[in-house]
Amino acid sequence: MSADNEKVLKLGPLWFQPGITGWNFATLAYGAFSTISLISFISFIQPYLLTEILQMPASEQGTFTGFLHSLQEALTILLTGFIGAWSDRTGRRKLFAVGFGIMALGYLVMPLSASATQLIIFRCLFAIGAAMVPIMMLAATVDYIQERSRGRWTGINAIFTGAGALFMATVLAKTPDMFLTAGANAADAGRYAYWIGAGMCLLAATLLWLGLSKQKPATPERSEVWKQLYAGIRAGLDNPKLMLGYFAAFIGRGDLIIITAFFSLWITQEGTDAGIGTGEALGRAGMMYGIIQLAAMAWAPLMGVIIDRVNRVTGLAIGLSIAAVGYFWMGQVEDPFGSGLLPAAILLGIGEISVIVSANALMGQEATPSIRGAIVGVFGLMGGLGIIAATAAGGVVFDQIGRTAPFTMMAVLNASLMLVALVVRNRISN
Repeated sequence: MSADNEKVLKLGPLWFQPGITGWNFATLAYGAFSTISLISFISFIQPYLLTEILQMPASEQGTFTGFLHSLQEALTILLTGFIGAWSDRTGRRKLFAVGFGIMALGYLVMPLSASATQLIIFRCLFAIGAAMVPIMMLAATVDYIQERSRGRWTGINAIFTGAGALFMATVLAKTPDMFLTAGANAADAGRYAYWIGAGMCLLAATLLWLGLSKQKPATPERSEVWKQLYAGIRAGLDNPKLMLGYFAAFIGRGDLIIITAFFSLWITQEGTDAGIGTGEALGRAGMMYGIIQLAAMAWAPLMGVIIDRVNRVTGLAIGLSIAAVGYFWMGQVEDPFGSGLLPAAILLGIGEISVIVSANALMGQEATPSIRGAIVGVFGLMGGLGIIAATAAGGVVFDQIGRTAPFTMMAVLNASLMLVALVVRNRISN
């Protein structure tokens, strides 16, 4: 075996790029765990803040939730592509760690909001970090692995993100109720929960700074960031499969935010209607959200194997079709405390992760190494647009049509893109 081959890390079916160590891998795994848990928690706990700290009427919360998420994503869109292109010059480690530091500050000040206006300002601060963290996680994930095992790596990485979501649902989501039980008043219980999130962000920032690879992507020249970003956009225009991946990011991020934002809001409001306290209802929502993520974690490795064995456009079409059925089923559930929610939640988790894994693998396959950060940035930009569309429209249909209408809306979008994927698959060979 040559010296070069001896430097290649192999863990089971995963072949990593030369220079990547086991410590780098473990740190990135923790970064993936922390990214999804701490970004999703900010949306999941928001109904508690609106109800117990800002005392906002329930009839206004759906529209305000949609507005707040849309505003955050508008700021994210302004930053995401630039951040991805910038990381092609600086490397992923610095921006990943700084992003978590900014998120920590957002977690610190948001529960101190005295008005909806202050909450909007603090959420915009959080959005700066939230724009940096997932893009750097995805870029590092794409950087670390060899193409031969990209699908499996994407599926296994989804286990780490799923574990983070599960931790959010089973531990973080219950922290307000835990503090209430310990004797805190309702407002303070919410503040303490937010500050736990701040501490976790600081921990993640420290570990990522110390443990991620210090290698920088190889670029043919130190071009201006805006030129790098344009190259990422142009790559999608020239490559239909990459463009399909961009639109899959639009759908996939929309899927995720519908679950994190409107799933908890739906169950919290239904619980209030049934005379259940906000903290207890949020805990129940967390339990069902945990089931969704358990199903996603169990399915993700299998989806990764499927993606490595089939045309990756075909794999994306499979993922979108499963998601369409799962979201449609969830949209038909009338009682979130009844037995009918369980099978819908399981299929929803499978569909959600199938789109994420297949879209990431397709993007990673088609991304040119020299502009990979820029491509990941555009991928994230499309995801931000998807979140804006999903939250803005979702908030309106939540308030005007019904509390499960956002799920039916996402079913239609997933089914539509699935048809587009089939057209691309038929017209372009792998």
